[in-house]
Amino acid sequence: MFALIESVLQSKIFKFFICILLGVYVCFMIITPISNGWQSAISTWKEWQTFNAAIIAFLSTLLIVHSTKIAEQKNMLRKRNATKAFMPIALAEMSDYLVELIKLLDELHQEKKEFKLEFKPQLPEAAFKRVEKFIEQSSNQDEKLIEHLTISINSAQVYNSRITSILTDNVISNRKERAFYQINQCTLLHALISGMFDFIRGIDEEYQVTHLDGERFRIKDCPLYMTDPEIEKYKNSEIKFNLFVKSL
Repeated sequence: MFALIESVLQSKIFKFFICILLGVYVCFMIITPISNGWQSAISTWKEWQTFNAAIIAFLSTLLIVHSTKIAEQKNMLRKRNATKAFMPIALAEMSDYLVELIKLLDELHQEKKEFKLEFKPQLPEAAFKRVEKFIEQSSNQDEKLIEHLTISINSAQVYNSRITSILTDNVISNRKERAFYQINQCTLLHALISGMFDFIRGIDEEYQVTHLDGERFRIKDCPLYMTDPEIEKYKNSEIKFNLFVKSL
């Protein structure tokens, strides 16, 4: 109901109607009476004082609603900017988690480490909470960013489940191959997260990313096993959840 009222108040038709109403009111209640002399104006205002009071009350209500809305928008923007200030830390923690995961997966693939659960890096729960807080306080301009943050959190949780399975399920016969496959998935997710930093830090004015930046696939001190055709394919793929969590 409130959303409907808000949409009506913001519609161009309503604003046009208010302008016409004010124009007619000013013409018949101010300009015409005054042009006929002050006595005529006083008589007109006295005769129509109830109507004038209603018009004044209506305009006052519109001003109050408008000022209240502006105050709420400023308050929401302040909260949004406050949570955004902590987002670089959250993204850094998520990036570090993926780097640790890539290194572990590579070592498992090369048989430099045993398949033991104790080697599994911990999910960055604190980062997830900061992201959740930002999503709660976000505005319409953050729609694409929120979509990608949601993909990042969901994908990280899928990876956590997969690595747990790889490290603990001794029945799996192809654990090395599964670990190798997961490296590319983590690399892609790291590229997505690193692509958010410029907007979060205020370097870019808006976030309108639709595809991954291939230059971000190369992570310092981490292997890159993607072939050139794979890199081109991923660069040209629209960012969707299934890009990062394809089945093994």
